[in-house]
Amino acid sequence: MLLLILLAFSISSSFSNSDSDLSAETCSACSCMSIENVLYVNCEKITVYRPTQLLPPPSSLYHLNFQNNLLYILYPNSFLNFTHAVSLQLGNNKLQNIEGGAFVGLSALKQLHLNNNELKELRADTFRGIENLEYLQADYNLIKYIEKGAFNKLHKLKVLILNDNLIQSLPENIFRFASLTHLDIRGNRIQKLPYLGVLEHIGRIVELQLDDNPWNCTCDLLPLKAWLENMPYNIFIGEAICETPSDLYGRLLKETNKQELCPMGIGSDFDVRMPPSQPDSGHAASNAPSTIAPLVTKAPKTTNPSKIYGNGIVAGIPVGKNGQIVSYQTRIPPLSCPQPCTCKAHPSDFGISVSCQERNIQSLADLVPKPPNAKKLHLSGNYIRHISPTDFQGFEGLDLLHLGSNQISTIQKGVFGNLTNLRRLYLNGNQLEQLHPEIFLGLSNLQYLYLEYNAIKEVLAGTFDSMPNLQLLYLNNNVLRSLPAYIFAGVSLARLNLKNNHFMTLPVSGVLDQLKSLTQIDLEGNPWECSCDLVALKLWLEKLNDGVAAKEVRCASPVQFANVELRELKNEILCPKLIARPPFILTSATPVVTSMSSAGVGKAPPGGPVPLSIMILSILVVLILTVFVAFCLLVFVLRRNKKPSGRQEGLGSQECGSMPLHLRMHHHKSMPCGKY
Repeated sequence: MLLLILLAFSISSSFSNSDSDLSAETCSACSCMSIENVLYVNCEKITVYRPTQLLPPPSSLYHLNFQNNLLYILYPNSFLNFTHAVSLQLGNNKLQNIEGGAFVGLSALKQLHLNNNELKELRADTFRGIENLEYLQADYNLIKYIEKGAFNKLHKLKVLILNDNLIQSLPENIFRFASLTHLDIRGNRIQKLPYLGVLEHIGRIVELQLDDNPWNCTCDLLPLKAWLENMPYNIFIGEAICETPSDLYGRLLKETNKQELCPMGIGSDFDVRMPPSQPDSGHAASNAPSTIAPLVTKAPKTTNPSKIYGNGIVAGIPVGKNGQIVSYQTRIPPLSCPQPCTCKAHPSDFGISVSCQERNIQSLADLVPKPPNAKKLHLSGNYIRHISPTDFQGFEGLDLLHLGSNQISTIQKGVFGNLTNLRRLYLNGNQLEQLHPEIFLGLSNLQYLYLEYNAIKEVLAGTFDSMPNLQLLYLNNNVLRSLPAYIFAGVSLARLNLKNNHFMTLPVSGVLDQLKSLTQIDLEGNPWECSCDLVALKLWLEKLNDGVAAKEVRCASPVQFANVELRELKNEILCPKLIARPPFILTSATPVVTSMSSAGVGKAPPGGPVPLSIMILSILVVLILTVFVAFCLLVFVLRRNKKPSGRQEGLGSQECGSMPLHLRMHHHKSMPCGKY
């Protein structure tokens, strides 16, 4: 036993000696700068060193910057040496995992930045050791899951930035022990925010960002609506826009009424009241709002759900005094309609609208019988995971197909092959990660395609080529970082939404310059890196007509340009190299500019498109040069062949001698015959 202990001690000492041999002074490996007695340590792009190999800087207060260091995993005690760090920047590191105890030792840390990484979850032990944290930024990741208790030790947390992730819901009591004043959950997959367990614990909030979530405007959102209506006017709250159900799509939550959100909740039973403001005691029951009367079953949505016909019938459905559906009756012969759905005839186009929203449907094979001449098929808010090519047989006449807010992760080749009449397709709010050309085969007449709120991180070349009539494309709120060249060459898009993705740069040549029919584009909410690579985008935006760029394009990095509107920056400030070597810019019908990469300003991007005018001019120059060279060669050959010889001179004398006398006399006066 003693031998084992000694062996373990010797091994640990050898490891510690090896670590000490590799260690380095922080300010020798990184750049340090002191401003007003505060040390700023910049360890950006020094991939040779791990944080554990750096000795602490000689300062009692400092800020650490470890961005762009390819740190894929943070192991326990990674920052044990940096006891006096007050802020830590870990953005743009491709972090996939933070092990428990990684931040142990950072007891003085106030700010932690984890933005622009690939984190998928925040666990209960992720933030162990940084109990004094006040500011946490984790936007532009892939976070789907937040474990209960993840913020339980962060009693001083005031600012929490979680926008542009894949969060579907917030766990109960997640903010119970925090002191949040600012919360940003924009661009996630959140459909509802309950009062109990969530809203009741953010009573000190002064800013709440709710935009760009697929809000499900049903009875579940009544507590949020009531909470928002009771908040003071001096508190900034972002807009919650309804995504589902389809009849409320695009409506602001604050502009809806209780009857629209919950058609069965009529009268005082659904009068949601806020409790009086009280200090957060940690007891959820004491702060609970008045209870909502439970529903036995849900009546189908109608165009005017509040209109009640005689004898207690709502849109042909008898309803009891307590709102419970008694039985299903119709006044006309029933249509051929799938069992879990409702169908409605449209006399204008002799078509049928099939409504199957939120009916717990897991497979499209369950939709039997299929109604003839169905024009619209609403399947949003179900549990559909996969779609096969046979699912839409019998629906060849569809004009609209709504598959939003399901769990679709893959779509097989040719699934929509028989939907040649389809004009509108909704695939928003699913789990798609990749788009490829085989998905959309057959959709030759599609005009509107909604793909927002997925997890799309790659779009393959040629994906949209099978949809030449596509006019509107929503790709906002995904995780895209780039687009392939000529991705829009085969479509005539009028509206394009790329908002809230992970774009740091976006090429003009081969991508944006293909948008010849553009009337609106939205590039807001991306982490744009304002450097030489963005000069081309800036010039392209400046050429657009007023109102085409829907929102501002604001810089996320570098620090000196953070939150600055791109078009406000001068080209020479954005790219100092332009002063020494101005770029050569081509002006034509379409905005084509040269690449502004750091590798070389003014060089055309490899494999980029050549303007037609330049190509024609080049061909003309080559033709002229070819004709000129051929003419010179011909002259040279003729002159060499014209060199005089004795035989040629004799022939010349004979020819001259055979001339008539009067001609010889004339030539003699003007020129000797031998020299003629």
